[in-house]
Amino acid sequence: MHGRPDQPKALLLYPPIYDFALYDLFLKPYALCRLAAWLKRSGYAVRLVNALDYTDARSVAALGIPKREPRGTGKFFRQVVPTPPAVAGMKRSFARYGILGESLQRRIAAERPDMVLVSAGMTYWYPGVIEAIRAVRRTFPRVPVVLGGIYPTLCPEHARSHCEADLVVSGPAFPRLKSFLDARLLPTAPWPASEELLLLPEANWQAGVLRLNRGCPMSCAYCASRVIEPSFIPGDPDRLFRTVQEAHKRYATRSFAFYDDALLCHKEEGLLPFLEQICRSGLSLRFYLPNAVHLRHLDSTCARLMKRAGFAEVRIGFESASSEFHETLDSKLALPMLAQGLEHLLQAGFSPREITAYVLAGMPDQRAEEVEMSLRHAAGFGVRVRLAEYSPVPGSPLWSEAVRHSRFDLEGEPLTQNNSILPMRWRGFTLEDLERLKTLSRSSWERAKF
Repeated sequence: MHGRPDQPKALLLYPPIYDFALYDLFLKPYALCRLAAWLKRSGYAVRLVNALDYTDARSVAALGIPKREPRGTGKFFRQVVPTPPAVAGMKRSFARYGILGESLQRRIAAERPDMVLVSAGMTYWYPGVIEAIRAVRRTFPRVPVVLGGIYPTLCPEHARSHCEADLVVSGPAFPRLKSFLDARLLPTAPWPASEELLLLPEANWQAGVLRLNRGCPMSCAYCASRVIEPSFIPGDPDRLFRTVQEAHKRYATRSFAFYDDALLCHKEEGLLPFLEQICRSGLSLRFYLPNAVHLRHLDSTCARLMKRAGFAEVRIGFESASSEFHETLDSKLALPMLAQGLEHLLQAGFSPREITAYVLAGMPDQRAEEVEMSLRHAAGFGVRVRLAEYSPVPGSPLWSEAVRHSRFDLEGEPLTQNNSILPMRWRGFTLEDLERLKTLSRSSWERAKF
């Protein structure tokens, strides 16, 4: 690890992932890059060990080159492993995604950290977190390990009892991390008021990720955004623009995905000024929306600016064509908003193939017929439709109902929260129903007009 001999050293660790399927749709160690910026300002030498590095030479030699797309998305290294008993019975293989275990151990051993920070994603990805922390312990048994992210925020007791970290941070990293470092007489700086990223080269910036706003003002019953980020905090469009400029200058990054849960909220002070700067800059970029946007905030001005700035697609959170669904579970749109929003996008120049509507599937007590009706309703507008498969989320308003209705041990075993196993399956919505609906969804992609 580089740095002065007297400089404290922080190792950031992005673990491998165990799952039935994994595709790199702009999957980046965003939280670690954000922490890295703060740590660097605090005086640390910072290094990232990225277990999802698809360029690792040893892994290429053993497993072949993962198929990647020009925009910077694609596949990871994959090794089939035994399926855990808690989620056995699926037709799909369970696999470990990421660099070889030997490569991970070598990369960790090459550093000399004063502390290690591990970022954990989905709750059901915790086996990779355990593997990563054990790899640290084998080489540096006395170095303090801090675990943060979605998994320890939603399942803190499980993380404390299974992951062997010295500190498990549930919720925002600050001020818990600062107190932890202060107690060890390690330096800390003030926490930044807005998003700041250190573009660590190990994160592979062929594709970039951005977040303008933090949190979401909505309280959808199926979402735990409020647990992860209790408040909606508008972002700084000027800082975001500087981040884009830096990534483009240093790494020639042209494709960027937004991680926002509520990108269009307060758009007059946030997204629109950012898009105007992009348009004035003359940069030729492409933007993506893997998390979708709220239809209620999409108007003609916003749609036109998105098109001019280079949005390659627009994904919208439609969820259901049932009025009762929205009245009961999210209150985030009225059905006429779909036609209005699509009209804004089409008038701005987006083609139907560049527009995708998400439909939520696999909710507690949800019938397959409702999902099919919603798919057909959205597809009737000529746009693409994609299923968003429900994962029971600890701490969400719908969590207790999910626990009551599921045949799986959702509370005791986070692996069963994986949407790949259809944890809310019942006679009204079976695995066979899900496969049929996926086929119906894919057909909307084929029919979407140019």
